Amino acid sequence: MSLAAVFIRLAGEAPPLTIASYRLTLGAALMGAFALASWMSSGQRPLERLAVRDLPLAGFSALCLALHFWAWIVSLGHTSVASSVVLVTASPLMVAVASRLVFGERIHRQTLLGIGIGLAGGAALVAGDAGGEQELFGDAMAFLGALAIVGHLLAGRRLRTRLPATTYSLSVYWVTAAILLAAAVATGAPFTGFRGDTYLWLAVTALVPQAMGHSLLNWSLGHVTATAVAIAVMAEPVIATAVAIPVLGEWPPATSVAGGVLILAGVYLGSRGAGRAGSR
Repeated sequence: MSLAAVFIRLAGEAPPLTIASYRLTLGAALMGAFALASWMSSGQRPLERLAVRDLPLAGFSALCLALHFWAWIVSLGHTSVASSVVLVTASPLMVAVASRLVFGERIHRQTLLGIGIGLAGGAALVAGDAGGEQELFGDAMAFLGALAIVGHLLAGRRLRTRLPATTYSLSVYWVTAAILLAAAVATGAPFTGFRGDTYLWLAVTALVPQAMGHSLLNWSLGHVTATAVAIAVMAEPVIATAVAIPVLGEWPPATSVAGGVLILAGVYLGSRGAGRAGSR
């Protein structure tokens, strides 16, 4: 998932809603092919255990995911990869508190310590990348993306207690793709007329961060708490910033390097303290 920011920058010729639509539509198609092969080999019925009562929550999860991708991709056009990815993954504390209120999950002291250290690292990383008005707008959009992912993770945690990962991922991806496609068409976002390499990076974004990366995140929600998943995702800005150096030529200042070390330390401590759930 950490590679998504770099791939999206490379496909930056396309508008945000176009990129998000390609990512989710192609990702859903790839996930559908995988699911079909899995169901045929195992003899399971399609969308196993998906009941009518699950549809509203699955729709809410998809809506949050669509808002997350749109806001975050917009942010990448106005601020650096480092700032955007740090802010969009700054959701563990919100997820931990919400999980306590919604699911009654205990918040371990070590988890809070890890989140605190990680957020301090994120603040250091962003401080080293501070800019002007455009950067502030990009940072605000990235934070909106973080708020949206909280709803997606909490809904996914609830649904994954009774749905297989394949069923959950496929249903949410298709609804998310439909929402983004409708928004793109309504706003007149183009789907063609780009350079050949733009289509390549759009396809790679759908394959690697979406069909592979995000699907593994959904799988994890059936094995560990939503807080544990959110903490693990805090490592994303460190990897994204490192990859942006050779690919995009974005060199982080010393404060960002120090922030990256703190983030990884926070991920380690927080993950050790986060409670595990029954696997599915």
